[in-house]
Order: sequence, then C-alpha cells, then structure tokens
Amino acid sequence: MIIIGADGGGTKTAVQAFEVTPQGGWTAFAQAAAGPMNYNFISVEQAAQNLLEAISQLALGDRKIAAIGIADPSLDDCIPSDEQSLTAQFARIVQKQLGVPVFMRSDAYITLFGLTGGKEPAVLQLAGTGAMTIAQNGDGEVKVAGGWGRLTGDEGSGYFIASEAIKAALHAADGIGEQTALLDAAMTFFGVQTPRELIGVFYGDPEPDIAGFAHAAAVCAGQGDAAAQKILCEAAEYLAAYTARLIEWSGSTKVGVYGSVICQNQTVRQKYEEILKSRFENVKIMEPPVSAMEAAAQYAFREYREAE
Repeated sequence: MIIIGADGGGTKTAVQAFEVTPQGGWTAFAQAAAGPMNYNFISVEQAAQNLLEAISQLALGDRKIAAIGIADPSLDDCIPSDEQSLTAQFARIVQKQLGVPVFMRSDAYITLFGLTGGKEPAVLQLAGTGAMTIAQNGDGEVKVAGGWGRLTGDEGSGYFIASEAIKAALHAADGIGEQTALLDAAMTFFGVQTPRELIGVFYGDPEPDIAGFAHAAAVCAGQGDAAAQKILCEAAEYLAAYTARLIEWSGSTKVGVYGSVICQNQTVRQKYEEILKSRFENVKIMEPPVSAMEAAAQYAFREYREAE
C-alpha cells in the first residue's frame, strides 16, 4: 500500500511516499518538492497544481496510491463544512486528479498528530514563517491559539520578528529609536544603498521576502545587538504565553516545538524554555519524532483504514 504525505507551506510543498506493509511497517522511498500550497495567498488552482507537480516528481511508476494525507497551511483547527469553501474546492481538484481519498487537516494538527499519534493529550507550538499553538486534551478535543496571520501580528513568528526588526531599523534611521545594526542589515538584505530606498522594495512587485529578514535579525542578536535581542525575547514571550495557555487548558505538560524560529533560533528557544520551566515544573519540551510529511501519511493511513 502506498500512502503519500504532503507538507504544504507558504514557500514550498514537500511530499514523501511511504510503503505500508500488512504488518504496519513503514518505508519511505521517494521525496519531492514544488511551489507553495497556501491557497489563502495564491489561487486554489495553483496550489493544487503545485501539490500535483510535487507528487508527479515521485516517479511512482505503476505503483498505485491508496490515499494522500495533507498538512494544510491554509486551515485552522477544522475542515470547513461549506462545499464552496476554498478548502473544499482544493480537495475536489486534488481528488479528481489523483482518484484517491484525500485526508486534510491543518499543518498544526498534523504536526501534533506526529507528536502523539492522536493517542494522548499534548501541546504543540509552531513558529516558522507564521506561528500557531494547538493542543489536544484527554477527551480528544482540540483547541488552538494564535495563528491569526500577519495582518494582525502573528506574534512570535518569523514574520513578526522581521516586521519588528524592520520597524526598529527605520526608527533608527529617523532618529526616534535606538541605534541598531538592524538598519545596515536591512539595507544589505533588501539590496539598497539608503534607508529611503526600502520604500520601493516594501511596496514593489513582486512582494519582498519580509519573513526572510528574521534570520538577519537573529544574526544581529547573536552579535550582541540590543534591539534585535529585545525583539527575539519578545517573540519568545508571546510563544510561551500561547503555550502556557494551552498547557492549562489541556492539562498536559508534554510540549512539542516545530518550525525554524523555535527550533533553530537559540535566543528564542532559550527564552521560551526558561519561561515555561519557571511556570510548569514538569514540562517536557521536544521536537516531534517524525516529519510533517510522515505525520500526514500516518494520519491518512489511520483515516483510510477507519473508512474501510
């Protein structure tokens, strides 16, 4: 049996094929990637095409797919019931093209499923380009916090860090904020010679990679820049606040972390853990044992078997 797991995102879609034996063994044998799949920012048709392109690159030959599981970055905590929703439209396109069952949940839920297999309460904190917290309690109920999107802050995310860092850089340029290495870093990152040229970049076409500047902000923080360090600590405080709220709701101190900001940024991770460990004595913070692709495939396999 071949199950496909897909991890959608705002910049790329990664897919992996798994062969599942009758005894329940899993073997990954192909992986591929294509363009973004977040149909909140690109058309449903283009999102579906990117996913299908990635799957076509797996070169499965005559091996037939039984089902596909999708970690969907466009979803929140549940699948909309409206048949005219973007999610329903996306699912119909993919299912029609592949001719197999398509099982979708939010990327947050799928990553949480990869942490627990859906068998126990836990909390998952995601923080990459965007940020969201999700938890499942002992009754199987699911609750989310954060993840409101970049227009409303998306606190703790890479976009939030980059946006706050850019503000600090521009305030330094205007002389109303503290001097910071973020100003030179912003001009270098966006390829301009003067601060005022940034306006043309920020409002140009195509839209610039704002969230990508979070890495430059982390470099400045690592070099001791006070303004950058303050922003990263603020991001960690937001993430810890969201996590703490869902620890209280779920009753579980098992916490998974996923995403570049919280897994690769030492300043954010250290501050995040420091806050949580000061509040919850038995908190255990870990990264999920499987990738989002494998978690999506495992979720699809469970749903496929239950539907039989």
